[in-house]
Amino acid sequence: MKNNATRTIRSEEITIDVRICAALAANRSGKVYLAAIAPDMELTVITLDEAPGILPCFEEDDACLNLPDTSLLLCYNPAQVLKMGGKHYLTGPVILVRTNMDGEVISLTIDEVYLFQKYLASHSITLMADDQKLPCICID
Repeated sequence: MKNNATRTIRSEEITIDVRICAALAANRSGKVYLAAIAPDMELTVITLDEAPGILPCFEEDDACLNLPDTSLLLCYNPAQVLKMGGKHYLTGPVILVRTNMDGEVISLTIDEVYLFQKYLASHSITLMADDQKLPCICID
């Protein structure tokens, strides 16, 4: 008797894009690398100089949320927060930043990008409105 059932291997692991690993591992130039994600953009690594192009209010009027038990800040535009059902959802671009003890922005490590992906995996949700999908991050 031949078994035609296909095997599905499921994993709870989070993977990091090879380009992200390469950018962070090759950081010998002293550039400050951050991570960014938006509804129309996959998670990517950016430089500090590129942040205002993704989040125009970056370093001006943005709000930041501290990820629990880390020195990581999730920066977003407060005008792009949707409150629904007593919860708050980020609907626009988000930039992940790491700070040192002096509050200065420093470059992310691969481990911190991994922590961010774990956070996204447990806090990302797609809301539906008028047959439109709206990818969000729940911050409550």
